[in-house]
Amino acid sequence: MPMRSKLNSAETTPSEETVGSRLRQIRIQRKMTVKEVANLAGVSVGMISQIERDISSPSIRILERLRTAMDIPLMALLETSDQPGVSQNSIIRRKSDRLVMEFKHGDVTKQMLSPVGDHDIQFMKITLRPGVNQTDVLIGSGEKAGLVVSGQVVLDVNGSSYVLEQGDSFQFSSGLPHGIRNASDADAEVLWIMNTKQSEAAI
Repeated sequence: MPMRSKLNSAETTPSEETVGSRLRQIRIQRKMTVKEVANLAGVSVGMISQIERDISSPSIRILERLRTAMDIPLMALLETSDQPGVSQNSIIRRKSDRLVMEFKHGDVTKQMLSPVGDHDIQFMKITLRPGVNQTDVLIGSGEKAGLVVSGQVVLDVNGSSYVLEQGDSFQFSSGLPHGIRNASDADAEVLWIMNTKQSEAAI
């Protein structure tokens, strides 16, 4: 079964490694205080404290700020290569090894397809429930691209909207304001590709 990352729930068991525990572990390894990370990331000390204690669930945008502040790959906060059942191979990712992240109480599900490791390009499969408007995106240098696997979505880029059906694809600069939404009455799946090496935290 794919692994699920707890980004929307504070429920955890002592043996589970969460985003919060990884954040704290990496911060301590880099000999950084909560205040130092907060100042560099542009977030409050209280927010970091709540994330580390699994009281608050960070968005991808906040995670991007935190990873930039600590100068680490985004995936270092989401998963580690020594997790049980995860392939050590940095070239392939087995279906059973997929990291599954749920946002907005399950209305948005993201399955990581890229192999474990620090890669210039990351890609994932995103499932959008009916009525969902996904605006929690990373803004920065590089490009983003994708393919509508099933359903229908509306892609908003720099003030323009594009209705995309199954089989339609897209590509645009990551620096442009953008978002994706499902205005239909059925689930939609999108293959989402992005350059994470050069991305910058949104302001």
